[in-house]
Parts: sequence; C-alpha cells; structure tokens
Amino acid sequence: MKILQIVLCILSCLFVAAAFLFGALYGLLWFFILAACAGLCAALMVLVKKKNTPVPPPPPDFMNTEAENRDLNERREEWKEEHRDE
Repeated sequence: MKILQIVLCILSCLFVAAAFLFGALYGLLWFFILAACAGLCAALMVLVKKKNTPVPPPPPDFMNTEAENRDLNERREEWKEEHRDE
C-alpha cells in the first residue's frame, strides 16, 4: 500500500504541473479538468494513508480507575511492541 501512496503522490504532482501548462496554452477548461484530477489523486492518497495508519490505544486518564489505567498501559505496551518497526 505504501507504493500506491507514492504512485498517487507522483500522479498528483504531474497533474498539477500539466494543469498549469495546459491551462496556460489551451485555456481554463483544461486547467480545471487537470486540477480536478490532481485533487482526486491527492484525496485517494490521503484515504489510503488513513486506512493504513494504526491507531494506538488511548493514554491513561486521571478519571479512570487504577485497574482501567493499568489495562490501558498494558495495551499501549503491547501495541508499541507490535508496531515497533513501522
């Protein structure tokens, strides 16, 4: 999935460059079409990134009981061990 993010980022940059070039040469219609394509690629890139990003458990809170905080700390430590290489 990381490769898909990189490909979408490159496509988005190319569409932006093409939008300015074709917009200057052929008119605003081409600019808006290519800018929309760049926006679509950027949105897909962000969507893929959000889907892949693991979310850690919440930190301990003073409103929780001691047992709940101990459980949260254990889950955070497990999560850190699982996602150490990322």
